Amino acid sequence: MIRILAIGDVIGKPGRQALAKHLPRAREEFAPDFVLINAENSAGGFGLTKKVFDFFIEQQQVDCLTMGNHWHDKRDIYQFIKQTDRIVLPANMMNVDEHEQGVRILTAKNGHSIAVINLIGKTFMHPDNRPPFPAADSMLKRVPDSVRVRIVDFHAEATSEKQAMGHYLSGKVSLVYGTHSHVPTADERILDRRTGFVTDVGMTGPYDSVIGIRKDAAIRRMTTGEKRHFEPATDQLWFCGIVADINEETGYCEKIQRLCWRDPS
Repeated sequence: MIRILAIGDVIGKPGRQALAKHLPRAREEFAPDFVLINAENSAGGFGLTKKVFDFFIEQQQVDCLTMGNHWHDKRDIYQFIKQTDRIVLPANMMNVDEHEQGVRILTAKNGHSIAVINLIGKTFMHPDNRPPFPAADSMLKRVPDSVRVRIVDFHAEATSEKQAMGHYLSGKVSLVYGTHSHVPTADERILDRRTGFVTDVGMTGPYDSVIGIRKDAAIRRMTTGEKRHFEPATDQLWFCGIVADINEETGYCEKIQRLCWRDPS
């Protein structure tokens, strides 16, 4: 059995603080073989820098970073992304030209190979994003049959599109989870007794906010149209994710559990 810990969108410094506090507890309690985080909002709320990447990989011992629509917001990423296989980009995003960056095959702590695929939604997202369903098929063709454990982070806005993707990939992959909307959903389940699924794992970061951003700035933009620089909020830090047990021989998910650990207000 391979145990996967997938952690939702880490929001800026507050999210990194929540991760650093709760990940050791999660490791002790669940002993995961492979840890993933969505890191597209981890540097100042938008994008990823080399310093933050090193924090995740070297200090927190994270195995893989998936991304999303803000993957390119910090230009620093172009300086180091080709030197690592730990970052997976949304394969069908309009500005991801090298499609092989949308799937990585990595090794878990117990020695088993794991394929990680990152996709982005099209509904309510950038209209130039390529359709995600054929992209999913294309990425799976890059995964050898011998790699039975297959994980998909679907970074999408619409819950309907996320759930459709879960059913579309049921039996083809081990685990499908949604990111991007930053709100954890209480629908973790195993589809067709094969594929673990949750519509959205939620964010790791400040929940006294509007999806991680300071309330005043978000409300001002929505009520007046005034566009000021968004900054991450700082209060009510939550650590959100899922733990999934996957049979390494069949590739089927046998158990999925939602995590939502909250610091006192």
